[in-house]
Amino acid sequence: MSSGDNFGMMDNAYFVGRAELLTWLNDLLQLGYTKVEQVASGASHCQVMDAIYPGKVPLHKVNFNAKFDYEFVKNYKVLQDVFTKIGCDKYIDVQKLIKAKYQDNLEFLQWMKKYYDLHTPPGVYNAVERRTQTKVHYEGDSSDAPKKPAKPAAEAKPSRVTAPSVGKAAA
Repeated sequence: MSSGDNFGMMDNAYFVGRAELLTWLNDLLQLGYTKVEQVASGASHCQVMDAIYPGKVPLHKVNFNAKFDYEFVKNYKVLQDVFTKIGCDKYIDVQKLIKAKYQDNLEFLQWMKKYYDLHTPPGVYNAVERRTQTKVHYEGDSSDAPKKPAKPAAEAKPSRVTAPSVGKAAA
């Protein structure tokens, strides 16, 4: 583990506010997060690590549209594998983070920003391009092709097809 990986709770990193963190993350990854709790899926953390260590994160395994705990866990497994590859022994309390509690996710995001600040190589990182290169699609990414608007629930056609009744006698 490099010397910059281990910093205590009194480090300036943990005094960075929510708004600054979200602005940093949205600018870096070209996302539209409005709440710290949205990082609970782990996908953004994986992409931050990709910005620091290009090519070491298998982004094709990251679910950027994860909505369920079991999908979040898979993303954190990818992140933990990256930490192991690079020799970072930061403990990730997955069970706390996937609950999307503000304080737990804030502290991990603060740590992630500090780590990013200490280890990022110079250069420009194009997050949308990286997601596109790895065939990863995030619902917030813009696309050249116009998307079909979703049909309102009232207009949606039923997806169940019923079979005709068989064996009923005609009256």
